[in-house]
Amino acid sequence: MNTTDLTPLTSDPTPEYYEKQAAALADSCRSIHTDSLKLIREYHPDPEKITLLNRPDTNFGLDDARAVVAREHGFEDWPAFLQHISDVRDISSPVSRFERAADAVVQGDTGTLKSLLAANPALVHGRSARGHKATLLHYTGANGVENFRQLTPANALEVADILLSAGAEPDALADTYGNKWGTTLDLLVSSSHPAQAGVQTALAEKLLDYGAAVNGVRNDGAPLLTAIYFYYPDSAEVLVKRGARVDNVVTAAAMGETAQLAGYLDDTGKLRSDAPLVQVEWLKIAPTPEANLALAFVWAAMLNRVETVRYLLEKGVSPASKDHRDWTALHWAGYLAHLEMADMLIAHKAPLEARNEFGGTVLDQTLWGTAHEGLRPHHLEVVQKLVDAGAKIHTWWLLTDLHPPLHESVARILQEKV
Repeated sequence: MNTTDLTPLTSDPTPEYYEKQAAALADSCRSIHTDSLKLIREYHPDPEKITLLNRPDTNFGLDDARAVVAREHGFEDWPAFLQHISDVRDISSPVSRFERAADAVVQGDTGTLKSLLAANPALVHGRSARGHKATLLHYTGANGVENFRQLTPANALEVADILLSAGAEPDALADTYGNKWGTTLDLLVSSSHPAQAGVQTALAEKLLDYGAAVNGVRNDGAPLLTAIYFYYPDSAEVLVKRGARVDNVVTAAAMGETAQLAGYLDDTGKLRSDAPLVQVEWLKIAPTPEANLALAFVWAAMLNRVETVRYLLEKGVSPASKDHRDWTALHWAGYLAHLEMADMLIAHKAPLEARNEFGGTVLDQTLWGTAHEGLRPHHLEVVQKLVDAGAKIHTWWLLTDLHPPLHESVARILQEKV
């Protein structure tokens, strides 16, 4: 069930209002209505069974519409949604208190949060009525919960301290992302909001100070792998400093532990039979030495571990190696503007036209990054090196109506080559 892309309730929610919404949705499915189709596909619990849409004899009825409306707001079914509406309207109910406390957490309203906790000490252990069942502490991770509450206030560290000192469980699990990432630490080190607010590493330290499991609740190293996977190298460094194990070929390469990595390889550049492989359920790679070594190489490039990548190239690892998402090392070097890394990979004939999970070549992914996320230092030099090396320039990048448009300095490099 989707726990993040949710719609907030109205300021004065009533069952009658949402019953009308459900009826309107059911009616819309008897005629052509594109928005209704999108809504059903995203929120219906079994969308494949709704085979007759946009026609008078649709098999989408009022109960289906009610289910969609309920799940659009984060609830498993219509009765649970109606119960939530009733509870929210009762300001003395635990649900109403939790909702107000959740708002206080994400808004940084420490006065209201302290007042609610003082009057209701058990609230710190309470759970959201929505499908993710998050605690208040989970909301400080700004991830996995309803998107309209994925916010990181400037005083997020103070908010977290209030909750933790009141007894919040640092390793409580929420039902987020199919249980791939369920603790506050997991959600935190994969979230852009606290990173952009400049508090991600400090919040991680705060959770660890209060006993969060640095190697994850399953003792599988998940927090460190999560920080690496989502490219938060500063948080990865903090986790290692605080005791996260670097105990397999992938994390050793990603953290630039070249000497440790060398101990895992034999004289031919292959992984030894006893070399430890990465083992977390959510990282979908083949449990083979070959897949682990390829991922190690690509992630070392992603985190700009120049000496580690140079060592692996000298040991015979292919510069065309791909990770489980079909990204090559050069895809990452270009996208993240790792100039020295890109130069080295190009010199070793890393493929320019390899395509990643999005169908993008190295230059495509690099240009996309400049347009959608802004120019990083050295991006212009990297783009120049790629086109000088012969990277194919797809003409759509030079369209006048490209949205968002390329920076004029990037477009100028391309125009000089076509």
